[in-house]
Amino acid sequence: MENEWKNRKRMRKGLEARPPLYTAQDAINCLEIFKPVKYDEIVELSPDIHVRYNDAGHMLGSSIIEVWIKENGEEKKIVFTGDLGNNDIPLLDSPTMIETADYLVMESTYGGRLHMRNDDKAEMFLNIVAETLDKGGNVVIPSFAVRKNTRNTI
Repeated sequence: MENEWKNRKRMRKGLEARPPLYTAQDAINCLEIFKPVKYDEIVELSPDIHVRYNDAGHMLGSSIIEVWIKENGEEKKIVFTGDLGNNDIPLLDSPTMIETADYLVMESTYGGRLHMRNDDKAEMFLNIVAETLDKGGNVVIPSFAVRKNTRNTI
């Protein structure tokens, strides 16, 4: 869709249309090569590269990925994280604690902030809702859902 939009702009400028990088059918076809992997299972990608997915505790299916790479007889471990969850979230496990890494690649949007406890968040939320309703306001609560895979795989 984005390619179609860009091509309309290109054509208005008298430029040639460009083919899309991939099509919807390409996306569907790639699903054939996806393979479920369980948390905590070491997977050999090649004799020199192994990976393990660990629970990041952020949302269902989120992962911390450990990668071991052997090169010139020396093995290094790289750990990749996206968002990490907290330890006191209902319905989610706490993030897996990784003991060691030679290199760490980490998302850090909230790196400089302290999170408040969940019971404090719940009380604050209830106070805000009550105050809003008492003043005749409306409360809109955005949400999203992620389906949990019942086979405990990611």
